[in-house]
Amino acid sequence: MAVMIACCCCFSTKTGSIAVGVICLAVAFCASVGFCFALLNAEDVNNRLASMYHSYEVALDANMTEPRLQLVESLIGVQAIIDNMKTVFIVGLVFYAIYTFASLFLTYGSCTSLRSLLLPWIVLEMVPFALQVAGIVILFVYGKDDPTLSRGGVYIIAGLINIICFVIHVYWWMCPVAHYQSLKEEETVVEALVPPSHPMYPAVLLKY
Repeated sequence: MAVMIACCCCFSTKTGSIAVGVICLAVAFCASVGFCFALLNAEDVNNRLASMYHSYEVALDANMTEPRLQLVESLIGVQAIIDNMKTVFIVGLVFYAIYTFASLFLTYGSCTSLRSLLLPWIVLEMVPFALQVAGIVILFVYGKDDPTLSRGGVYIIAGLINIICFVIHVYWWMCPVAHYQSLKEEETVVEALVPPSHPMYPAVLLKY
């Protein structure tokens, strides 16, 4: 049985899946183009980030500013990110290129009721899920120790916003999953070889 029968209480799961596919396709395409431009200008971006981080370190040593990157420093290290910025751009480009095709398959598969084409997007969407969960955990576990995020309970507000976004994301994902399940159920419907009025109905002679 499908996990949901309507999207946003008024649209069919097919219409909702098409809408999700189109939106994801647009977002993935724009992100891919953005990562392409970033990769082409990776050296310039790297130099600018390195210069900004150096200025931040100088200001920090001179007590001209407060530490604002402590969370990133404790988990990954800002310098490590800057040194591997090109790799970050390549990974992002590869992911969103694959995501573009997955969204295209989702849109086309929803329009034509080709169930197998929905699977790539459904599986690939686990990556954003994992990143959102990681972000929520990091904010609540490490945010209180960050001098910027701990001020005024910013990490709590940011964590709650992330949780709300995660719930919306799950609902967003459930629509194509429900459409996939409904298509699967349609393909496995048992069709009788004889009409209900026939004396042999219901009988063992069923077509699967």
